[in-house]
Amino acid sequence: MQMYLRPGNLFKEFIVKSKEADVSDIGLPVAKYKDTGILVNGVLAEASTDDREKTKHMWDQDQHSLTHTIVSWTGPEAKKGDVLSMGSRYFLILAIDDAGSLGVATIYYAEERNDLR
Repeated sequence: MQMYLRPGNLFKEFIVKSKEADVSDIGLPVAKYKDTGILVNGVLAEASTDDREKTKHMWDQDQHSLTHTIVSWTGPEAKKGDVLSMGSRYFLILAIDDAGSLGVATIYYAEERNDLR
């Protein structure tokens, strides 16, 4: 059985954005995500129920907000709490799995968010 993949279906390019804390003019804390200039190439997939079951030990709770996994063929370029942005879509990194601890492939467990502009 062969699979047909249209161009652009698999590999995506994400921009890593890191959280930066600041204080507003009236003294309130403000958090912004700043572009780091780091690019991550990977495959974006919706998280399945199986993925949620396998990773629930990371959060010490039965339910969590895992919505997507992003598999990259490089070592970890981003850290937990960073945002991977792809056009108008934003993915908050919940956890990272350096597959085999070899720095060869990375699985980013992420939650798609629309409030992190």
